[in-house]
Amino acid sequence: MVHSIGRPPTIKDVAAHAGVSVATVSAVLNANKYVSPELAQRVHASVEALGYERNSLAQSLKTQTSHTIGLIISDIMNPFFTHVVRGVEDVANQHGYALILGNTDEDPEKEKNYIRLLESKRVDGLILAAAAGDHTYLRPLPQQRLPLVSLDRSLFEWGIDSILIDNMAGARKAVEHLIQLGHQHIGIITGIAGITTTQERLAGYKLALASHNIPIEPTLIASANSRIEGGAYAARQLLTQAAVRPTALFAMNGLLAIGVLHTLKELELRCPEDIALVSFDDFAWSSVLRPYLTVVSQPTYEMGQKAAQILFERLEKRNASPQEVRLQANLIIRESCGALLHSSASSLHDVGIEPASLSIRSAE
Repeated sequence: MVHSIGRPPTIKDVAAHAGVSVATVSAVLNANKYVSPELAQRVHASVEALGYERNSLAQSLKTQTSHTIGLIISDIMNPFFTHVVRGVEDVANQHGYALILGNTDEDPEKEKNYIRLLESKRVDGLILAAAAGDHTYLRPLPQQRLPLVSLDRSLFEWGIDSILIDNMAGARKAVEHLIQLGHQHIGIITGIAGITTTQERLAGYKLALASHNIPIEPTLIASANSRIEGGAYAARQLLTQAAVRPTALFAMNGLLAIGVLHTLKELELRCPEDIALVSFDDFAWSSVLRPYLTVVSQPTYEMGQKAAQILFERLEKRNASPQEVRLQANLIIRESCGALLHSSASSLHDVGIEPASLSIRSAE
């Protein structure tokens, strides 16, 4: 028997073509009952001959699983997320799951729309890098309905598993390094207000200054939008103001650091001779861009892996207590901080800082 032309083949067509029962075809396709090798081979041959494809939607309704997870990131233009996404995808694939990716552009409304969309697509779980804003709307979303893990931004207060970097320790290490190099007026270019990374890195900056009895000067704190143009604008503001001007800058992410370098070129200032620079994020180009950037390197791939691992743990134990996991960041010393201008490699060791080719694990 050949199935009717103009419609996709059904499981009944496969059974008729193979000369077996529908139950036998189902057992072969689902691998949940013993079928003799001869019959299994006939079924697979019929599936291939007819071009039969299983109805994944019907199957997911029956089994209450789609074998897909969602990942919503906040800014697809930020290279930070490249390795994060890869880490999530690799773990998903290891579990036999597919990944659906969404991007919010830091827009809370787009975030809500994506969550509604992914729910309607029956994803089994969701990883979210939340945009700034109020997340009380997540309260009615119990883990039993849609298991959720927060990435890079903490939603732990809402009872949601959260995977983050130890931002405060990383920022403190970067700023203390600049202080050890003799800087007293250290400017900071912050990211988007209201998100975990901005709040914690600013707190680390202030803690470093306070621990060295350096007063916090509000005029040395400039807000930006976490993108290149924001970094350029904020750097211009700090470096041309009438108030005390910084001798060093700490940028909260790699895109902001690029903006800083644009402004330094525009103002004909040299880095690190005139202005020292340290930033978060060790992008692939950080070690080849001149000057070579001193950075706080984040384990982005491992962050994605850990978020996915915790999500799959949550799928197995939906009533488990939420957890907040923090990964450590490393300070990698290169040229832009000016360390090589101030000290020899041996004196760097004396103050507990490794030479440019090595990295330091931030204090816990």
